[in-house]
Amino acid sequence: MNRLPVTLLSLLLMASSAPRPAQLLEVFPPEESTQTYVQYVAAALSFRLGEEADPTSVQLFVDGVDVTTQSQIGNTRDWPISHLEIGYTPNFSETGTHRAEVRFRTLDGKTNSYSWSFSIKSP
Repeated sequence: MNRLPVTLLSLLLMASSAPRPAQLLEVFPPEESTQTYVQYVAAALSFRLGEEADPTSVQLFVDGVDVTTQSQIGNTRDWPISHLEIGYTPNFSETGTHRAEVRFRTLDGKTNSYSWSFSIKSP
């Protein structure tokens, strides 16, 4: 499947005037991928492409556990923040399927989330 460049995708999404949640730009490991080793679990969000969201509300969960406080969070210097990345370095000892989820609140208090799964197999 061909992927649209992020810039083109951004322009297409901004063309609609209907508010929508912050857009998930990328996740790692990729959704439904199989890895032999996972160095980090991460998500990148664009708050400029949708309705206003509270960047301080972003949380990351791995296998149902809130790992936000152990995560690294980076964002742009503009205000309001337009782009945010959150990443966590896991210590997976189990092979099999794992699930990650990123959650955030919009300024009107609605909670949005994105989740994805990936697998780890023995090397």
